[in-house]
Amino acid sequence: MFHHLWQSLRRPEYWAYSSWLEITTKYRRTSLGLLWLCLPVALFVLVLGNVYSHLMGYPLEKYMPYLAIGYVIWRFMIQVVTDVAGAFPTHKANIMEGRIRLTDFILVSFSKAGFHLMFGGAVVVGVLLWSPAAHVGLLWTLLLTFPLLLANLGWIAVCIALVGARFRDTQELIGAILMLGFLLTPILWQVDRFPPDTLRGSLVRFNPAFHLIEVVRAPILGGTPEAASFWIVGLMAVAGWALTLLVYRRYARFVPLWV
Repeated sequence: MFHHLWQSLRRPEYWAYSSWLEITTKYRRTSLGLLWLCLPVALFVLVLGNVYSHLMGYPLEKYMPYLAIGYVIWRFMIQVVTDVAGAFPTHKANIMEGRIRLTDFILVSFSKAGFHLMFGGAVVVGVLLWSPAAHVGLLWTLLLTFPLLLANLGWIAVCIALVGARFRDTQELIGAILMLGFLLTPILWQVDRFPPDTLRGSLVRFNPAFHLIEVVRAPILGGTPEAASFWIVGLMAVAGWALTLLVYRRYARFVPLWV
């Protein structure tokens, strides 16, 4: 699998260009064009930031950056996961021709979500510049933390893509799970309301999405993620890729039959 992935990364002509072409053609005839890639994020952060900061008693200048970063990362994750669940059936014609590696289709999902992430990131930068409690200069920490997120999201995407090729209900099931996961993940609310030594705090920290988001978000906000988050994210990456290598080697050959 790593050989296929390396070859795909060396030749981005298919997955990068096709993703950008799909996005540009989708918004070409709209009045606002590519601004639609960041406008929903801006409206979400602006409206819910003001509402929930008042409901929960959080200072707006601290809550708005917390919400913006968490939502943009969560949005990137769910876009990859939901899109990759149907990646192989969507590209059935290419797979049947046998001329493109399966990793190319997985990278298409990452590429499309990545373009949305860049435009959503512009909203995050604007919020950090506006808030006196945040520092835009801390965005450099993404160079250290974002690869940890990608490492885990990579093996998750490969496994979901294989399962989605075999079971067509996967995409619908994931959509239902992610809807509930959004409410159970500290995005709209802050995790400090649930200390680690409580039952509810333990249940919150059992959520892998919390650790994936926290290792990226906390350093940008000038904080330090919980030590357990780094351990969990690291162990997830190692164990996940070990499992994925076995699954890909065993079942990737059956994808043309499944689709």
